Amino acid sequence: MNKTLSNFIYQSIFRITKLLLPFITIPIVSKALGPSGIGVYNYTNSIAQYFVLVAGLGIGVYGNRQIAINSDNKVKLSETFWEIFTMSFSISIMSLLLYFIIVSFSEDRIYFYYQSLIIFAAVFDISWFFMGMEDFKKSSLSSLAGQLVSFTLILLFVKDRSDLGLYIFIQGINILFSQVIMWAFIKKYIVFIKVSFKNALKHFFPALQYFIPKIAIVLYTNLNKTLLGWLGTSAAVGFYSNTVQINGVLVTLITTLDLVLLPKMSNLFSHGKIQEILNVLKKSLHLQLFFSIPLAFGLLTITAKFVPWFFGESFDFITHTIPLVAPLIVIKPLGIAVGRQYLVPMNRVKIYNMAVISGAIVSIMANILLIPVVGIYGAITATILAELFVTITRMYAFIRETHFKFNIPMILKCIASGVIMYLVTSWVTLSWTASIKTTMVQVIIGIVIYMILMTVLKANPLYELIKSRGKSFIN
Repeated sequence: MNKTLSNFIYQSIFRITKLLLPFITIPIVSKALGPSGIGVYNYTNSIAQYFVLVAGLGIGVYGNRQIAINSDNKVKLSETFWEIFTMSFSISIMSLLLYFIIVSFSEDRIYFYYQSLIIFAAVFDISWFFMGMEDFKKSSLSSLAGQLVSFTLILLFVKDRSDLGLYIFIQGINILFSQVIMWAFIKKYIVFIKVSFKNALKHFFPALQYFIPKIAIVLYTNLNKTLLGWLGTSAAVGFYSNTVQINGVLVTLITTLDLVLLPKMSNLFSHGKIQEILNVLKKSLHLQLFFSIPLAFGLLTITAKFVPWFFGESFDFITHTIPLVAPLIVIKPLGIAVGRQYLVPMNRVKIYNMAVISGAIVSIMANILLIPVVGIYGAITATILAELFVTITRMYAFIRETHFKFNIPMILKCIASGVIMYLVTSWVTLSWTASIKTTMVQVIIGIVIYMILMTVLKANPLYELIKSRGKSFIN
C-alpha cells in the first residue's frame, strides 16, 4: 500500500476515534460537571498549557523536519534524535518545576496540581520522531490506547461536580500514557548514542524559530479562556469551551491529511521537487474544501436540535454561539494546510511566524477590548478574527510566491450544494423534537443531498480517489 495513503488511513482511524469518543464523553462530563465545572477545568488547563508550550519549545515541528531529513542514515538519525530529546527533556523539567512554584499560591491549586500531569507528559514526548519517520501507525495507536483508557475511566468514575479533580487527573493520565507507550517502539529505528549537552543545545535556536508561532497559537487559543476566567465567570468559560470544542473536533478531522503530508513535503523539498509539492498541495486543498464546506453548513443545520440532548439543558445557551464559529471549519484548516504543507517544508519560517504572531496580536487586542464589554461574544469574535487573519496572511504569501489558483467553479459548487443541503434538511426537520434520532436523520439527509448534488455537478473529487485506488492521487 502507498505509504502516504497508509499513513492517512492510520491518522484517519485515530482521528475518527478521537472524533467519536468525545461524542460519548462530552455529554457525560457536561451533565456531570455543569458549565461551572467545565469552566474550572478549561481555565486551569489554559494556564497549564502555557507551561506545556515552554516544555515543548518548537520541537514538534522542528524535530519532525530534522528526523525526516536524516531518516536515510541510522547513525545520523540516532544522533539527531538523542540531541533533540536531551534538550527537550531538560527544558520540560525546568518548566514543570516553575509551574509548581507559581500555582502553589492559587486558591485552585489542587486542580492545578492535577493539571501538572500534562506538563509531565511533555518530558516523554517523542511523537515528533514518528511523524518525521512517516510512521503514523505507532503514534496513532499510542494515542488511541490513551484515548480508550481515558474513555473507560470517565465512564466509570465521573458522576457529578465533586469528581472534577478526578476528571482532570484522568485527562492528564491519558496524555502521559500515550507519550510513555511510544518509547516501546523506538528501538526499531535508532541506537543509543551518548551525546554532549553542548551538542544538544545547538538545536535550541533553530527550534526556537518554531517556538515563536507556538507562543502565538497558544495565546490566541487559550487567552480567551484565561481572560474569561479572570474577567467573567466559570460558567462563561464552560459555555465558550464547549462552543469551540465541537468546532475543534471537526477541524481536527479535516486537517488529518496535511499532518500526514508534512514529512513527505519536507522530503520533496530536500530533493528540490518544488513542482511536485505544489501538485500535491493543490489536490489536498481542494479535497479539504470538498469536506469542510458541507461540514460548516452541516453544523448550522443540526445545532438547534443537537445541543439540548447532547450537552444537557444547562448548556442551551450555546445554541446561539455554535453557529457563530461554523465558518472556522473552512477558514482554519486552509491556514493550517498552507502552513504545514508549504511554509514549513519550504523553510518559510519567517512568513509562518509572522502570520501566527499577527493573529495572536489581533486576538489579544480583541479579547482585551471585547471581553469586558460583551463577555463570551467578545471571546468568540476574537477567535474568529485571529483565525481569519492567520489564514489570510498565509494564503497571501503562498499565492504571491506560487501564483496558485483555486478551482473557483468547484468551490462555488460546494457552497451552493451546502446551502441547498442546509435549507432542505432544516425544512424537513423543522418541527421535529431535539433528540439523537433527529440529529442522525439530519446528518444522513445532509450527506445524501450534498453527495448527489456534487456528483450531478461533476465536482466530486472522490471519484478520482476511487478510480486511482488511492495509489496515484497523492503520490
